[in-house]
Amino acid sequence: MLPHEMLQTQTQIERSLLSRVMGWLALSLALTAGGVYLWISGVVPQNVPWILYFLVAIGLIFGIQAATSSKNQSLAVGLFTVFSIVEGLFIAPGIFLVAAAVVYLTSINMAAWGRYLLGALLVGIVISFATLIFHFPISQLALSLFLGVVFVGLTFFDFWRVKAERAGDNNALLLALSLYLDFINLFLILLRIFGRRN
Repeated sequence: MLPHEMLQTQTQIERSLLSRVMGWLALSLALTAGGVYLWISGVVPQNVPWILYFLVAIGLIFGIQAATSSKNQSLAVGLFTVFSIVEGLFIAPGIFLVAAAVVYLTSINMAAWGRYLLGALLVGIVISFATLIFHFPISQLALSLFLGVVFVGLTFFDFWRVKAERAGDNNALLLALSLYLDFINLFLILLRIFGRRN
């Protein structure tokens, strides 16, 4: 195969993966909106403890990953659908467009970003729990802003992962799940920041 044919094939692979990831992401957000509607309209009980939704969501994330690893696509899709609706019940969407545009219109290599962003996220989580348990005098606004920056970085990194994946070792569903979690966490952080200001 000639070099320009290989480049053309790789571009088609990237576009195909991007279209599948964005399709899953659009479906998940639509299902989340449906979950919000179910909660607002009173179809589901409104007095369910939030921790229950949280634990169910965590369990579903592990379930989706396990089903995908075992190549049970039907189960993975079913769990992904339930997860998206549960997230809508739990939380009662331009950063993605910007991130996708930057990643796909530039040649920035973000391979090294992953471990630093994961480390920053773990630091943010540890500090969050420490302030809850030990009541450290740390500004919640500063912590929310820090986590917001981390999740913006993770959004860019996850879009780069979509672009960098190769045929045979990609999984559109898991990449869509990562982007979905970026979106939900950014949304919740914005609620915390602006909710405190109001």
